[in-house]
Amino acid sequence: MFKANWEKTSITHELSEGVIEKMVRLAYPDQKLNSFQFTAGGCANLNIKFLLEDKKQPLILRLYLRDRDAVYREQKLATLLKQNIPVPLTYYTGILEKYSFAITEFMPGISLRDLLLRRDASHEISLIIYKVGIILSKIASYEFPQAGFLDKKLRVIPHESSNDYLSFAQDCLKHETILSVLTPAMISVINEIFSQYSYMFPRESEKNLVHGDFDPANILVDKINGVWKVVGILDWEFAFSGSVLWDVANMLRYAHKMPSEFQTTFLNGLRDGGIKLLGNWRRTLNLLNLLSLLDCLKRSDFNNHPNRCADIFDLINDILIDFNTVKL
Repeated sequence: MFKANWEKTSITHELSEGVIEKMVRLAYPDQKLNSFQFTAGGCANLNIKFLLEDKKQPLILRLYLRDRDAVYREQKLATLLKQNIPVPLTYYTGILEKYSFAITEFMPGISLRDLLLRRDASHEISLIIYKVGIILSKIASYEFPQAGFLDKKLRVIPHESSNDYLSFAQDCLKHETILSVLTPAMISVINEIFSQYSYMFPRESEKNLVHGDFDPANILVDKINGVWKVVGILDWEFAFSGSVLWDVANMLRYAHKMPSEFQTTFLNGLRDGGIKLLGNWRRTLNLLNLLSLLDCLKRSDFNNHPNRCADIFDLINDILIDFNTVKL
């Protein structure tokens, strides 16, 4: 659940200690690398926690393996958001050999995913989830001139054509990985759903800041004075300008496997932060999650990502079942 069993990025076998030392030396030429360790990897990038000699606080060396420009986008977003959103600052960016990298602030704590999977401290977790809703409303308060992807200077790259969700979905459904993982019956139902409900996708006029991967794995929590609190929102590489519903969908993707308070308290936080969901919000979230999962499945292969493919299959199947129960 919450992608906990998904296959993670792993290039440690080809990333030598010498390369790590060179990256650190570029940022801190007069200081010696004392120690380092690979942290729990993400699905796209690699994070290395390291400590400089004579320093008490560690730092994070972050390698960008999918999109080199993401390093600059995250740096600028952190500067923009730091006063209102708990995000790690980027202290240095660079390119060495084939790697684009950044050195960022280390934020202590554990992922909200790990805390949720413990299934304890339910009262405290409800308060955290409520706060997450408030934080997301603050993220969505940042607006851009138009919808689209963000370049490395946070300039918007408009979508090639408006309302192209349907064509993107149809393209995904022709991909060999999707054809091999999903059954023909599932693909047929998905095609029908997109054709029938495409009008429920968010409007292109929505141009709020979207995190792009807003889920418990990227939300950092820590126990401060005996109370669990949200201390960081991580991994902004997929951020874009669009509808806040993309982030809401991501956060609630596994809500059907959690106690009902998970969804309720999160939505209460959104509401109290000024985000009002329209009457058909649940069906819209299903459409967005369905589209995102197809995109993710297209970028996977069963031989290298069997756990990921299996989880996506189950999530898509759950969405298809839910479409038969949600009433307009």
